[in-house]
Amino acid sequence: MANKETKVLVTGASGFIGTHCVEVLLKNGYKVRGTVRDLKNKAKVQPVRQLDKRDLLELVEADLLDPLCWKNAIAGCDYVLHVASPFPIVSDEKCITTAVEGTLNVLRAIAENGNVKKLVLTSSCAAVNEGYKQDKVFDETSWSNLESDLVDSYIKSKTLAEKAAWDFIKELPDDKKFPMTVINPTLVFGPAYVTEQGASITLMRKFMNGEMPAAPPLNMAIVDVRDVALAHFEAMRRPESDNERILVTNSPSIWFIDIAKILREEFKGKGYWIPFFTAPYFFVRLYAIFDPETKASLPRLCHKVKFDNSKVQRLLGMTMRDNKEALIDMAHSLIDLGIIERK
Repeated sequence: MANKETKVLVTGASGFIGTHCVEVLLKNGYKVRGTVRDLKNKAKVQPVRQLDKRDLLELVEADLLDPLCWKNAIAGCDYVLHVASPFPIVSDEKCITTAVEGTLNVLRAIAENGNVKKLVLTSSCAAVNEGYKQDKVFDETSWSNLESDLVDSYIKSKTLAEKAAWDFIKELPDDKKFPMTVINPTLVFGPAYVTEQGASITLMRKFMNGEMPAAPPLNMAIVDVRDVALAHFEAMRRPESDNERILVTNSPSIWFIDIAKILREEFKGKGYWIPFFTAPYFFVRLYAIFDPETKASLPRLCHKVKFDNSKVQRLLGMTMRDNKEALIDMAHSLIDLGIIERK
């Protein structure tokens, strides 16, 4: 099918990753139907509408927990990118319900529709390496250990939602089955179009405006949001990725103090307060007593994480952008959006 004759549903179209998925599809000439929670919310809807230069975008309202709305949302669409999912900094049991039931509602509607050629599902590295000692290189064959005391509700939500999706497709009759690719990104940075402060945007704001007096001894694998969106796009188009889960990440991982160094080099003397040193472990433990976000990060302190990203290169033909580009471009975008201000 020619791109202009193909319609792609993007759930969570006004989110950090969703906006970039919409953008890459529009730039390649695809028709896009995007779901948002509230069409009256101009702060979230307008940034998505502004991506549309050729009248290829349609936005509709949908709620993850409302199974009835997805039949209409999917009608007439050839592909589905299911990006919508909660990503709170501090999670709870509600996060699990929303992720699992929301994912199943979308899959049920696709199976009932019968005309969708493929689903690309956004999961996370949180469904891959959590609940273990970080003493090996993790790949797509690993699933997070939900029996561990180290996993929180967010990790459970991503793992259980992805497992529910695979189980759902496995149990479908053969005449109802459809191909699915799951994208498992690590911590996502890069330019933002929206002002809603999810985990990534909140973290960058803290790096830049003095909320982080010292960098915690944290190591994270990160990836550019533009690469995450491109991975969704390539997975949609490439049948060799059918029924695969794919880690999307840069390599190697990076310590928070090195993120701070990159930002200091770019913004030196411009009025931003960026950490100069790594906080001692005992200080972070003490600070966590008063700060729930810090408490949530305690199991990850002082551990270097390692992922194998060869599959995204092999199956999707991608080379990851440099971490420095993702970090600097994100900081500049948040300054432009007014989320980060000079002190």
